[in-house]
Amino acid sequence: MKELSDRIKPKEFKEWNEEMVKKYDPDTFHHHHNPFIRFIESRRVRVILSFLNDHFKGSRILEVGCGAGNIIDKVVSGDLFGVDISAFILHKAKLKLHNRVNLFQADAQHLPFKNQTFNHIICSEVLEHVLDPLSCLQEMGRILDDQGVVIISVPNEFYINRIKRILIRLGIFDRLFRRQEGYEEMPERMEDEWHLHAFSLKEWQDLLKHSFKVVTIKKIPFFGLPLRYVIRLEKYL
Repeated sequence: MKELSDRIKPKEFKEWNEEMVKKYDPDTFHHHHNPFIRFIESRRVRVILSFLNDHFKGSRILEVGCGAGNIIDKVVSGDLFGVDISAFILHKAKLKLHNRVNLFQADAQHLPFKNQTFNHIICSEVLEHVLDPLSCLQEMGRILDDQGVVIISVPNEFYINRIKRILIRLGIFDRLFRRQEGYEEMPERMEDEWHLHAFSLKEWQDLLKHSFKVVTIKKIPFFGLPLRYVIRLEKYL
């Protein structure tokens, strides 16, 4: 059987992604009934914000794959921008952000900005969903100024799947992780449904190094439970 990433054609991607966003709606994970999921999401957001440079005054800050705006909403100052390919989730962002952020519908592989436009770029839980992560990274490198910072976060798919299998065997997975206001079940492996890439940390690092210098890696929610990685990147000078 072909990998999911091989089954989705470029001309089908936007429509397919819209269906997945409506089905899994990443916005709801920030308000999930399970307090542990809410803790992971809030921890991820806090670390992302801590990795940005301290001085936002005069900064132009972009979130690539901004979703409903849960992260960019917490940036306290600067000229703020967000892009997402999903019309459904951008509508949510517009309602949440009240014109405080300049929002655009765009593909992360073809960002509608001039070279070296931004001082900071956030890209959280996005690269595993796109057809070509390297293309997205190259686009972010193009629009980032030479002293700029990129903050990404990606899932530790192998560790997450291992924990899911244990919880399924114990018979408590659905009770813990079912989302009450949406779909009834979360798949055992998100790479069977929505995640087009399931890379190890080394594979992510090797990919990132094509475009950026890896400065810092933080395990989320903490060192002994690395469900996600938040990574600070800078341009090669």
